[in-house]
Amino acid sequence: MIRLAAPRDARGIAQVQVESWNTTYPGIVPKSYLDSLDVKKREEIWKQAAVNQPLYVAELDGEIVGFAIGGENRDKDTYPEFDGELYAIYSYEHVHGKGIGRALFENAVRNLAERGYKKMVIAVLSENPTVNFYKHMGGYYLGEETITIDGVSIQESFYGYDDITKI
Repeated sequence: MIRLAAPRDARGIAQVQVESWNTTYPGIVPKSYLDSLDVKKREEIWKQAAVNQPLYVAELDGEIVGFAIGGENRDKDTYPEFDGELYAIYSYEHVHGKGIGRALFENAVRNLAERGYKKMVIAVLSENPTVNFYKHMGGYYLGEETITIDGVSIQESFYGYDDITKI
């Protein structure tokens, strides 16, 4: 089941985020950064997010197993033609391949379109093993930039989506 999140869902969302980073990014993101991820700190951030903007959660057997959130493009200097952005989409590894990511993606994108956004950009770490998901969902490669996490340079890829009303 996909639904809008409420502040009470913040802990479940934080747990998904922290576990997702720890299962997806070993060997990509420095261990020091992964070790610093804290569910309690992330919970406060997600509690505020659930109040301030549409945030979708996926539930399976009463447990939050994924989430997605989007809004205004935060990097208009680099990709000014895109007004919207999918900020985050995460799910537990054990639910990959069950259609949950697709459902989260579609709900978040539909919400962006309903709020008047026309085109969307997504940033994803280039070595993310699920990067093909973004291509499968219709995204096209825009370019890369180097970011730094705990002193380590990491490539981040950008994917664009035109006319998100058709997704």
